[in-house]
Amino acid sequence: MTVEVRKRPGRKSKGDRKLIGFRLATEQADIVSEIAAAEGYRYVSDWVASVVSDRIEHTDLSVIDHQEELPIGRIA
Repeated sequence: MTVEVRKRPGRKSKGDRKLIGFRLATEQADIVSEIAAAEGYRYVSDWVASVVSDRIEHTDLSVIDHQEELPIGRIA
């Protein structure tokens, strides 16, 4: 009988990520932890990521002013 051994401990990679850190008042942070647990999230950061993703999904991104890249490569 062969036993499968995971090559790397811990949870699976979710791909390329970028840290966005911020601080909340302790009372609010406690509420966030309670909500995340109540909604079945093991990690608060997963809950926060889902909230941000939902907000992005329901935001009209066309109203955001994006500055275009200067055509330096074409000029030089």
